[in-house]
Amino acid sequence: MSTYVELEIQNLLDEGTDLPKVAEQLIQNLESSAEGLTLDNITSLAKFLIQAQQPHLLIEFILRHIDNESFPIPWPYFLEALGAVSSELDEKTVKALLEGISEDSAESEAGRSLALQGAIPELGEWRGNRKYKIHKDYLNNKRQLLDQLITLRTQQLYEQEKHLLQRLQKLYPGDAEIRAEVNEHKQRYALEILQRRTPKARQSKPEDFTPKDPEVEKAMSALMQSLHEHAAENPDMAFDFAVAAFMMENYEASLSLLSMSEETDALIWFRLEVLLKCRRFVELLNELTQAEIIFAHEPETFFATAYLRAQALWGLGQKHTAIEVMEGLMASRPHYRAASALLSIWSGQ
Repeated sequence: MSTYVELEIQNLLDEGTDLPKVAEQLIQNLESSAEGLTLDNITSLAKFLIQAQQPHLLIEFILRHIDNESFPIPWPYFLEALGAVSSELDEKTVKALLEGISEDSAESEAGRSLALQGAIPELGEWRGNRKYKIHKDYLNNKRQLLDQLITLRTQQLYEQEKHLLQRLQKLYPGDAEIRAEVNEHKQRYALEILQRRTPKARQSKPEDFTPKDPEVEKAMSALMQSLHEHAAENPDMAFDFAVAAFMMENYEASLSLLSMSEETDALIWFRLEVLLKCRRFVELLNELTQAEIIFAHEPETFFATAYLRAQALWGLGQKHTAIEVMEGLMASRPHYRAASALLSIWSGQ
């Protein structure tokens, strides 16, 4: 709703004006201003009049200005108002409405109305076309953002890639493909850290192998105990605490905290990653089978579970089988960079 219309309604209601009078006064205020009849204001007014059950006022308002070519007719609300007054329209009125909608190229907007479907059958077709366009735009936008993601990934712009993934998660919550990209991003970043720490990546120096600071270990232990105590009091926070423990590389504590949280799809996938970090490979293989059943309807499930299964098999010493699984994954997704990098490391061992 436009700020102007919202403030006007609020001021009139604060003065104790009843709803019908508010509607009439609001129309007068808009019509008395040369700049009042904007698309934003008119649409907001139309919404208010429909919700206030004053369809006749909306019809009268639109008819007073319908001959003005610059007047933006709020077609879906106009049709709703007409339908509220009468479910049947004469042939002349229907023809005039169709001509007006056509002249404004407003078929998509008019299709939003659920009124007068019997009198104007075209509304059903317009609504279907609108839904198709929205769905098509939804997929095109997603594809464009994923293309940007690949560009950032190719240029190794980690932070920008991370931010774009966060945006994708907000725009497409629960999307299996987005979740797979997020998991791939996490795995690849972890792998890059691992590669930097391997003998092949750098020469180890004696000073690199310093014992852990007892004070740091003591503080970490106290922190993990505190997280468990708070999770016991607030189970809704257990998952967040588990993520925090994971980020601090305390994987066993993360796993323990997950057991205190209600099971969700996000928890199931995250627990699989934690089991891998904890080197609980047999347990991971068992839970991967369960995950494949739970998420069988999602096309990306196979790729995510295959990637984890290969690593679990490698951890158990079944290296040949692990490489076979990873090669099968690469055959299906040749651009899966994390899998490609890991396979390269394994093949060299």
